[in-house]
Amino acid sequence: MKQLHRRALRLHRRHRHGAAAKFEAVRLAGQRRRRLLSRSRGQKETALSSSLPQPSPSAAPQLQILGMGLMGSGKSTILRALARMLGGAWLNQDEFYHLGKNAKSAFLSAIRNGASAGAGGRSPCVVVDKINTISLHRKEILEALDGPLPRSRVLLCFAHPSDPPDKIGPACVSLCAQRIKERGAGHRSLFPDNPDIERILSRTAHGFQAPSAAELGQFEVVINICMTDSPAVSLQRVVDELLKHGCLGSGQLRILAGDALADITKAVVGPQSTPPPRPASAPVPPATKTEPGVLESAAPVAESLPIYWGVFFPPSEETDNFWQGLCGCAPPYFKRVPDKHVTLLYAGGAASDGQAAKKLGMPTADFAKLRESCERWEGKEVEVTVLSLLQDADVACASVVLPPGLPCANLHPHITLAHSSQVGPVHSNVVLARHHDRIRGEVVGGPAVVALLARDLGPQAVRLRGEVRAFRAPGHRPSRHQLPLAVRQRQLRLQQQQQQQKQKQR
Repeated sequence: MKQLHRRALRLHRRHRHGAAAKFEAVRLAGQRRRRLLSRSRGQKETALSSSLPQPSPSAAPQLQILGMGLMGSGKSTILRALARMLGGAWLNQDEFYHLGKNAKSAFLSAIRNGASAGAGGRSPCVVVDKINTISLHRKEILEALDGPLPRSRVLLCFAHPSDPPDKIGPACVSLCAQRIKERGAGHRSLFPDNPDIERILSRTAHGFQAPSAAELGQFEVVINICMTDSPAVSLQRVVDELLKHGCLGSGQLRILAGDALADITKAVVGPQSTPPPRPASAPVPPATKTEPGVLESAAPVAESLPIYWGVFFPPSEETDNFWQGLCGCAPPYFKRVPDKHVTLLYAGGAASDGQAAKKLGMPTADFAKLRESCERWEGKEVEVTVLSLLQDADVACASVVLPPGLPCANLHPHITLAHSSQVGPVHSNVVLARHHDRIRGEVVGGPAVVALLARDLGPQAVRLRGEVRAFRAPGHRPSRHQLPLAVRQRQLRLQQQQQQQKQKQR
C-alpha cells in the first residue's frame, strides 16, 4: 500500500506541474545512459581482469611526476615536454574543464586509470599538471596514484627566487600575471582580458599550503624549479636530477628536450604562415599597430565578416531520411540541428580578421589565408563523405572527409546532428578529439571517463553533395550556453520588468 501511495503521489505531482512527458523522457534517457555506462564498465572490468599483471619486484617502476606552482609559472610547458620525452601520459585538469561540475571526478578517475595497468599495458610515466597549492588537493592526487604496482614519485616545485622559501610571494604573482597577459588565448580557463587576474593570483598565493615533512616523505625526489629560467634550462635540470637519483635511465628518453619543446610550442601556437602576396596593382592601405605583433589595416571595413563558412546540404527526401537514421539512437532530450552543415571557418561576425583570429586563438595571417580560401570556394558544389557516427551524453555528430584543397579550421571535420541544452554544437570538437585520442592511445584514462558511442559506417559510407557558402545572420546573438551566468540573470530580470510594465499599461 505504501508503494502504491508513493507512486500515486509522484503521478499527481507530474500531472500537476504539466511535465509528465518531460519526466518520462528524462527517465528513459537516464536508463539508456546507465545501460551504456554499465556496458562500458563491464567491458573495462573484463579487460582488466584478463590482463592486469600481478605486482612483482622485477616490474619496472612507473615514474609519477607532480607539478606545484601558480598559474603562469611554466608548469604546463615543462610537464608536457617531460611527458613527450618519456612517452607518458600528460594529465592536465584544464583538459576536463568542459565537464563542469564533473571535471574533478573525471580528472581523478583519469589519474587512477593512468596509474593502473589496463588492456593496453601500463604507461611508463604519468605527469599530473595542476597548481596543487592546497594539501587536500595533493592528497587526493596521491591517493589516486596509489596502487600495488611499483612506482617512483617526483615533485616539481615552481617558485620565484626573490620570494621567501615555502611561500608564494609578490614577485611570483607579478611575473605570472605578466605571462598570462602575454600568452593570449592559449589557456582554457584563465584569459588575459580578465580584469581580476592579479586578484585571483594573489588569492591563490595567499591560500598556499606548503608541503609538510610527512608529505614530502612520499616523494623520492623533490626538485625546485626557478620560474625565471628558460624552459630549456629548467627541463635539462629536471632530467639531470632524475638521472642522478636513479629515477630515469638514459635509454628511457624517446626524444630530446629541444624537440619536445618545439613540438608543444607548435601544438599550442600553430604553424606560422606568411600572408598571401598582394597584387602589384592593388594599393597598399596604411597599417596601424593595434596589438603586439599584429598589424591590421586602418582602412574602414565596409561589412563585417559572416558568422561562419560551411558546406550546406540542400534538403531532400533522401537526405532527410539519412539524417533521421543517424539520429535514431539520440536521446529524446537532444535538440536536432535544423540545417546540417560542415563548418569550415568560424568568424563570429567579427569586424576584422584580427578580432576573429583572436577569438580562435590563431595568428591573424593564418586566419586571413583561410578566409581568402573559403571565399574562393564560395558557390562551388563539393562532395562530402560521411564516415562514422559519434555520440555521447550531450551531442551526436558525424565524422566526414572533405575533398582535397577545401580548407577547414577544425582539426576533425564533422556535421553536428543534435545536442543537449547543456552544450552547444561546438561540443562536437571535444567528442571527436577524445575519440581520436582514444584511437591513438595518447591520453591514458581520459577517453574512458565519459561513455562514447562510435559507429563506423564502413561500406555504407554515404557521399553527399553540398554547396560552400557563407552564413550571415544580422540579428546573431551568442547562444544561451555561451553567455555568462550574470548576463543571463540580468537578461531574465529585464524581461520580467518589461512584462510587468506591459501588464501595468493594460
